[in-house]
Parts: sequence; C-alpha cells; structure tokens
Amino acid sequence: MIISGIVAEYNPFHNGHLYQLNVLRETVHPDVVIAVMSGDFLQRGEPAIVSKWTRTQMALQSGIDLVVELPYVFAVGKADVFARGAIAILDQLGVNQLFFSSESGRIEPFLNTLTLIHDHQDSYDDQLKAALDKGISYPNAHAAAYRHVAQEYKQDLVDLSQPNNSLGFHYIKAIWQRKSTIVPMTVQRKEAGHNDYNFETHTSIASASSIRLHLLQNGSLSAIQNKIPAHVLDTMKKSQDNNLFGDWERFFPFLKYKLLSSKRERLEQIYEMEEGIESRLIACIRKAQTFQEFISAVKTKRYTWARLQRLSAHILTDTLKDDAKMLAAYGEPDYVRLLGMSQKGQAYLSQIRKKTSIPLISKIRTHRSTLLDQDIKAAQLYDYLTGRDQRVDAFTETSHPPVRYDESKRRFIGESW
Repeated sequence: MIISGIVAEYNPFHNGHLYQLNVLRETVHPDVVIAVMSGDFLQRGEPAIVSKWTRTQMALQSGIDLVVELPYVFAVGKADVFARGAIAILDQLGVNQLFFSSESGRIEPFLNTLTLIHDHQDSYDDQLKAALDKGISYPNAHAAAYRHVAQEYKQDLVDLSQPNNSLGFHYIKAIWQRKSTIVPMTVQRKEAGHNDYNFETHTSIASASSIRLHLLQNGSLSAIQNKIPAHVLDTMKKSQDNNLFGDWERFFPFLKYKLLSSKRERLEQIYEMEEGIESRLIACIRKAQTFQEFISAVKTKRYTWARLQRLSAHILTDTLKDDAKMLAAYGEPDYVRLLGMSQKGQAYLSQIRKKTSIPLISKIRTHRSTLLDQDIKAAQLYDYLTGRDQRVDAFTETSHPPVRYDESKRRFIGESW
C-alpha cells in the first residue's frame, strides 16, 4: 500500500492545498492520505483562525483520509522541532511517502543539501554558533552557516532562505535522523509564496497568510471565495457568523493581563523565555494597545516576529521550561491523537492501530502525559477566548470525538458538526 503523509496547518484550507492534494493523487495514486495537523496554535505562534476541529472538517471534505494532531510543544516550535514531531507521528502511522510543497519543486537539491551539511557538520555548527553569538536570529544564523559550507559546493542545492524549502529540508533531515523508510517527494508551490501577504483578486490561489489578513481586516468573504473550495467558504461563513475567529488582536488583552500580573520569577520559567527578555516584554506591554504595537516594539535583530509570537503563545498558555524544553530538544510525541477520519481512513486505522508503539487516542479518557496535558490546556484556552465553549452544543476538549466523514455520500456521520 502507498500511504502518503502531509504535514499541514490548513489555516484555512485553500486552493493551493487542494492543488497539492490533486497533484499527489494524480502522480502517486496513494491508497490512504494522512495529514498531521497543528492544533489551535501554529508554528509561527499564531492562534488558528478557526479551531482544529473545524479545520479537520475542511481537510476531510477535501480528500484527506486521516487527520491527526501535532502536539502543541512541537506545533509551536522552531522548524526542526516542528518537523521532528510531525515525521515521528507519520512514521508511527505507517506512512511510506511524504509529500510536501516547496519553492524548489525538485527533491534532488534537498538530498544534496542534507549530504553537504552532514559532511561538513562541524564547520556548519561552528558558523551557526558564531552567528548566534553575534545576536543574529536563528533562521538567519542557520542561513549564514549554510552559505558558508555551500560556497564551494558544485552540485545542485536548495535555497534555504525560502520558507517552504527550509521546512521541507527539516522534514528530510528528520526522516534521516530517525532512519525512517519514508520517501520524500515535493511539488512546486504554485503562484503565492508561504508568507506572501499580497492579495490578487483575479487569481485562484493565495497564501493562507493573505487570506487570514483579508478576513481579519476587511471581514469580507466574497473577495476570497475564488481562493478556497466551496465547502471551506461555507464553513468559514458559519465561523464568522458565530464570531469564532481566533487571532492575536482578540487574544491580546489576556496576554497583556498575564504579563502585567505575573511575577518576574514566574515569567522566567516560561518556555523560550531567555536572556532576560521578560524585562523588555513588561516594559513594552505597558504602552502597547494592540498586539501589532507590542511585537513591533519588542522585535530586534535577535528576536524575530515568529519567535516573539511563539513566546507570546507560551506565556498565554503557561507553557513552562520544565515541561517543554527537553521534549522540544530531544523528545518525540508519546501518543497520536485522532482528529478525524473518512471511511477509507477508518478502515486503515483498524489495520495500523495494533502496529503503533505509542497509544492512538480517539477520545481522551484515562491517557495522560505532560505533552497531552499541554494540548488540553491550550485547546481549552483557545475555546474560551474564541467563545467556542459557550455554544450550547459544544463538546469539551476531553469529550470531543473524532470527526467522521462518509466520502461516498459527502456527509458527516454521527454528531452534528
């Protein structure tokens, strides 16, 4: 069987994601497609615009067979942490082929680059440390170290300054580090770049970043209706009508309260709170009236926007170094949480369930771990801040069953979603 894996955020699912999925099905003809998806907080530290359950619905209706959650500690982490967690879960689920989008569109440059860095690891590490010691941000330090070891290399290499290329490289590195048999494949990202905020109304593909920005600033769904599948448009309209969108400006008053009311000793214990930055955060939060103002005031050459957003998420969710640091640095997920499945996905699940070496959780009952406790806390906070937990028919985070979808009849099964 060909079991294809995708690492995703689907924030929200758009036509670029649909294009990737269509290319996958046309070129690989997989038997099952599994997506490991971030929960309610994402890799760049942003709250998801709609909940993980809503995004799971979007994915299933678009042709994904199984959706599982990437735990918070990995989902809200640097690229290497994010990739390591995602690949570990896909490996556990029997995935034998990883499919990802990139600016490159060719897999050979990624493999060449992995070989290059591995063969010059000491030199690369020295250059990385030297750049970090100068106060250069991690992404730029990584790029500088890479340029140093690549300067005389003649083979075709991948441009790691491009965001999807960089993430794809970390996927391949994670596969190599695990000694996994997963085979990586890539398709060129079409039209809009990962962090492209330009919004062209005449094209059918736009980045998720530009779609979110347009929705949150203008509130008009009509302008994005040609950028997302029809079923996603319907789902987004329901979320908008019920005022369920999540974003940092909505969450900002709670972040400000948390920073102003916490003792400095407590803030020092927050994961990724380093080098005394808590003093700068407190000074800047007093004057800031919006999240945009706050991050703009704190941002420096060393502290990128994404790093500060991740730190803000950790402050908001009270994620502590003692709980997260070792997991993020060396650990792997100790469970797989199922968010949703098609009929085909359910059939595959019955085959793979007994083969995984870690628990596969459908409903949270007795299983508990530091990793899962953090997921539950983050999800409950997200539900509270977006008002999802105020709905009469709302599930709690611990009672929510996996979303089930009958792809032949194009309808959800069981509970009313």
